[in-house]
Amino acid sequence: MANPRHVRGSCESFCPDAEAKMRIKEKLLNYFEYKDGQKHVPGILVKEFTRSAADAKVPKAKDMRTERCLMKTVEYLLKDILMDERKPYHLAYDFIFDRLRMVRREIVIQQFNARQTIRLLEPMIMFLAYSRYRLCTEPIEKFDPKICNQHLQECLNMVLSCYNELDDAVQKDQPTIRDAERRCFIESLYQIFNLGTPEALVRGLTLPAQVRKDEIFKLAFSICMNYHQGNLYRVIKGLPQLPHILCAVAAAKLQTIRRRILEIFTHAYNNKQLTVPAAYLLRLTLVEPQELFGLCRHYNIALTPDRQALHFIKTDFKSDAETIKAQREPFVEQKLSRIYLPEVLLLRKLWL
Repeated sequence: MANPRHVRGSCESFCPDAEAKMRIKEKLLNYFEYKDGQKHVPGILVKEFTRSAADAKVPKAKDMRTERCLMKTVEYLLKDILMDERKPYHLAYDFIFDRLRMVRREIVIQQFNARQTIRLLEPMIMFLAYSRYRLCTEPIEKFDPKICNQHLQECLNMVLSCYNELDDAVQKDQPTIRDAERRCFIESLYQIFNLGTPEALVRGLTLPAQVRKDEIFKLAFSICMNYHQGNLYRVIKGLPQLPHILCAVAAAKLQTIRRRILEIFTHAYNNKQLTVPAAYLLRLTLVEPQELFGLCRHYNIALTPDRQALHFIKTDFKSDAETIKAQREPFVEQKLSRIYLPEVLLLRKLWL
């Protein structure tokens, strides 16, 4: 039976006329919706997110955007607004996050099929994955990583469910090579984002052969398997080989991995006569010298007077110290500096 709340949008504007007129009249425009940043001069408006009330009426077709318009909206947000440097990135993130959230709501209301949903959600996943790295050092009042992670996981779950639906269906039209490549990248991102979870490993083992044979996916899944097996050396060696955005996602796990490595060393080299060369730890933890010394101070690991080696004493290690907050990593920054961000976030060019 058809859902009585189902409606197909007919609006071809980023923001329906009724909302645009109301927000202009009430002066409720965001900075990025003013023309060239000029106050009181409306520019391009984008439909903002609003929560639906329990007794809300079924939206009218004229207030819902078409699939084509929604795709153009996503492209506009992830190109024009994302690259607008007039304001700090966290403000652009807030605006884009809110407007993409409304796109997600319209996907649900209009009951788009699996392919339509995938095409709209994949760029959102890329945006959230990039932003959680870009803003990882910001204070909580400017960026909340928990909310970003929650929405990223929700988008991933929706897209993976759509992939499963297409796998199970008898398709007359097989996915294009480009669609298959995009899926492999998103499946790889899911693995790295959920590093250490059994659910990700089970999914990786049961995916279609064409996904498991993809080179990027094989690398991402091998990193996850090595992490599960406790082979952190191979995890660390594999991370810098990942492409740009996947590297950025992995960077959020690095401080946890570094802590685990140092904890292992406090047991393996628990002897006042033994020292471990600092140069070896630098390679093993992917850090610069000053950062390694900072880790030593944070976890109370002794350095030799010349700072060329570390003393690991199990009883001295501060096991109650909080894991250091994620940070922007030099090897990730190098990879990101070589890409044109909108092309990558819109999954038009992933393999650089």
